[in-house]
Amino acid sequence: MLQLDNTSPFEVEMLGFPDVEGVDTLLVAIKATFGLGPRGVELAEEQQPVTLADEYWGEPGASSLRWASEAHLPKPGTDVLVMGDACAPGGRPCAFVDVSVAVAGRTKSARVHGDRHWTEGLGGLRPSRARPFVQIPVVYERAFGGRHAPDPASDEALAEPRNPVGCGFAGKRSVRELLGQPVPNVEDLRAPVTAPGSRGTPVGFGPIAPSWSPRAGWAGTYDEAWERSRAPYLPRDFDPRFFHVASAGLVFDRPLRGGEGVAMLGFHPGGVLRFGLPCCELGVVVTVAGEAKPLGVTLETVALEPTAERFTMTWRGALPVDKRMLAVERVAVSLERAQGVVGEGIGV
Repeated sequence: MLQLDNTSPFEVEMLGFPDVEGVDTLLVAIKATFGLGPRGVELAEEQQPVTLADEYWGEPGASSLRWASEAHLPKPGTDVLVMGDACAPGGRPCAFVDVSVAVAGRTKSARVHGDRHWTEGLGGLRPSRARPFVQIPVVYERAFGGRHAPDPASDEALAEPRNPVGCGFAGKRSVRELLGQPVPNVEDLRAPVTAPGSRGTPVGFGPIAPSWSPRAGWAGTYDEAWERSRAPYLPRDFDPRFFHVASAGLVFDRPLRGGEGVAMLGFHPGGVLRFGLPCCELGVVVTVAGEAKPLGVTLETVALEPTAERFTMTWRGALPVDKRMLAVERVAVSLERAQGVVGEGIGV
């Protein structure tokens, strides 16, 4: 019987999937949760479990991803996600807040406006004056995108493939239909939505759903040829980038290692949050038919929750076992060394 021996303070999940060549593979996912306390990065008392299925903010297909599944084959690199609110400095209401995240020398930013709608002005429709706010969730529902079904009796609809749940996408709506409709809160300053015909850029910091572009384009071709020669395995043209869920600009082709600097602006009422990602040396040993095999793990996901003052780091290791999945006897996980974490309870 397969035994998990986890002496680390983190959550561990064992999974089994065929890889892209159809070889049975044991996957070990390790997820660590840290808090951002007054003294710096601390081990969180409550460790978040490995997410085994996509979790949406609302109805799947009609809302954005809240948490992406971590039950999958390895990612080529590391995703950085940010889930939080745009916060007015000092809790004083304001019309807009600039938010940004900088990780390992790479920066992504956006402007978050208070609620706006299309209103009549000289020369046509224009965004109304923004309503002052204290906190606004930075989610794709509030970024440029959306869908429009010109004929309610038909299943056909126009949509922004990069964000079909957003707002601001006009489709074939008339001026009368757009009047009073919401204008995106979250905006790319390089492509502001200033008129109903503006081709905005969906900008977000959270996970991308599997049916959205560009992920959908990397899923491969599931046609009759696949059914005849490959099913149930992944198609030949499957691209492992499909497993990356981070938004544009926050996918690192080369895995992060820990120790990278992080700075976040606008996601916390106290101002800028700065810290370094912990360096965690994890030991993983898999015993297969009596033979112990060390397993290397790679940092695949950094999920930042600045408004909640916490973040998670998820590592993954993969061991092809082919027809010997039932011969896997034991998976031992330990935390050998940790740097960049203050306080007690880190277990080293």
